[in-house]
Amino acid sequence: MSRIKNYTNKIPASLKPYLIRAFILVIGWNLLYHLLLKPIEVPDMQLTKSVQWGGMKLLSLFYSDVKADGSGILISGKHSVNIAHQCNGLELIVLYIGFILCVPTNFRRMVLYGIIGTIIIYILNIVRTALLASIYFNGYSFADFAHHFAFKIAIYGVVFLGWVLYLRNQNLSNKKT
Repeated sequence: MSRIKNYTNKIPASLKPYLIRAFILVIGWNLLYHLLLKPIEVPDMQLTKSVQWGGMKLLSLFYSDVKADGSGILISGKHSVNIAHQCNGLELIVLYIGFILCVPTNFRRMVLYGIIGTIIIYILNIVRTALLASIYFNGYSFADFAHHFAFKIAIYGVVFLGWVLYLRNQNLSNKKT
C-alpha cells in the first residue's frame, strides 16, 4: 500500500483530475459495453453494417458489381473483405471522445469536437474498408501490411492530430479569458 501512495504522490497535482476522469470513464465504458451493449450487439452490429454499406457505396464508384455477403463485401462475386465488429471503428471513436471528455472545456466546444471527430473517424473507416476490399480483391502483396499497419497508423495519426488541435485550441482559449 505504501508503494501505491509513493507513486500517487509523484503524480503532479494538476494531472490528477484528468487521470481520475480517465479512470472513471474507462471503468464506466467497459462495464456498460461488456455487460449491456456487447451481448445485444449494440451499437456494434449497426456500426458494422453502416461501414459495410458505406464501403460498398464507395466501391461501386469503381466496380460495377459490389454486393454484401453477411458482414463482408463481394466484388464481382469474389469475397474481398469481412468487417468484424473489432474493425468497425467503435473503440477508436470511444477512445477519441473519452480523451475529449477528460479535458475540461465549455460544453459547446466539447460537443463540436466530439461530433466532427466522430464523423471524420467514421468516414476514414469507410474509406479504409473500401481500400482494403479493393487491395484484397486485386491480390496485392502488401494487403496484410496495409490492413495491419499502414491504415492503423494513418487513422491513429488523424485521431492524434484531432487531440493536438483540441488541446492547442483549448490552450489558446484559456489565454484569452
